[in-house]
Amino acid sequence: MTSEQMIERYEELYEKMKDSKDVKNMKIFGKAASYMFMEMTKVHPEIAERWLTHLEPICWKNYLSATEAVNIGKTIINQDGMQGFHWGHDAFVSAIKQLGGVPEEKPYYNSYALCVTANMIYSDMAHSIAEDMGYKTVAEVPNEKMALSCYKKAVAYLKDKDENFSIRNYFKHRMYDKDPLK
Repeated sequence: MTSEQMIERYEELYEKMKDSKDVKNMKIFGKAASYMFMEMTKVHPEIAERWLTHLEPICWKNYLSATEAVNIGKTIINQDGMQGFHWGHDAFVSAIKQLGGVPEEKPYYNSYALCVTANMIYSDMAHSIAEDMGYKTVAEVPNEKMALSCYKKAVAYLKDKDENFSIRNYFKHRMYDKDPLK
């Protein structure tokens, strides 16, 4: 069989399983996918990890992997013209815990989705946040006050009852270079 024929056959079998009401078909497909995933972790762990990130939305409304977060961070340009995240993941999570925040809350968001969203808010709104707090410049705002403000706004986005915000949709063009699972 050629690659094209195998892909076509796979898609036919997937459609048959998806449209089937028979649990047996779903179990067969699931066992085959499990076997293939185990083999992929041995040969191409980076592809296996990417595949997992595409399955995580089963458990999360807003999920990003560490790799996705890093790739997004490379594209962020802050209002001051600086490129990259204002807060790194570990520093942000540590600060939020110290301030009484929750860095991960199932099913709403994991810590990478939270960190990226907070950095997005900082990138886009730091000047107006500073003004709302009564400061003339962003530099005058104590880092913990800015972090707490961006954290609260990020949580509001990530837990939006209307579910209009999706971190992956917002940054879909920035997460990967050539990802076949996009």
